[in-house]
Amino acid sequence: MKPLAYGTVALLLAGALSPAWAQAPADAHDSHHPSAASAAQGAQGNPGSTSADQSELSEGEITRWDPRTLKVTLRHGEIKNLDMPPMTMVFRVNDASMLAPFQPGDKVRFRVERRTTGYFITRLEAAR
Repeated sequence: MKPLAYGTVALLLAGALSPAWAQAPADAHDSHHPSAASAAQGAQGNPGSTSADQSELSEGEITRWDPRTLKVTLRHGEIKNLDMPPMTMVFRVNDASMLAPFQPGDKVRFRVERRTTGYFITRLEAAR
């Protein structure tokens, strides 16, 4: 009998878990700001939906970004449209060209939306 690889064992264990428990890690981030969870539920049906006026931008600083994975890490202030407190967090972008003009250490203003697949930056500009 051939031994199972670690990945196979992990997949078997994950499949044995109840659906509610298996989804918990994706929703765990919202546990410390429940208003964002309720806003997210409204936006999940329509990935492009917004929960507030597009002119409302948050401020932050890029700590790193990876155009290959389309991810950017921001040390940010409060994100009012998501009722999210200041923290450092990884966000996604749809297009690497959005990150091209920026480097780690740059101060930015941005708009982020919660989608079923995570938090996406929908607008990004240099802070003035």
